[in-house]
Amino acid sequence: MNNPQDCWNRLRDLTDSAGDPRDAAAAIVREYAGGTGRADAELFHVRLEDTLLAGKYTIVPLAYLDQHRRWLSVLEGACAAMRRELHPS
Repeated sequence: MNNPQDCWNRLRDLTDSAGDPRDAAAAIVREYAGGTGRADAELFHVRLEDTLLAGKYTIVPLAYLDQHRRWLSVLEGACAAMRRELHPS
């Protein structure tokens, strides 16, 4: 997969899945990072980190709180995986 929008859509679809979405998000991001160039992967990483940061400080109506928490879990898993892909220790 080398289309960032496809990766983003797959990550968003995880909010509706059962279980902990962090591992599934990490797998999606690893697949994307493996099929694209480093510059594109870094840009996508910035987009993920910015979205995670904004999401952490967003006021969410109570009716959407569970969905928002799942979205943050997806972003946390994706960001952690992208960091490992771009900056292996």
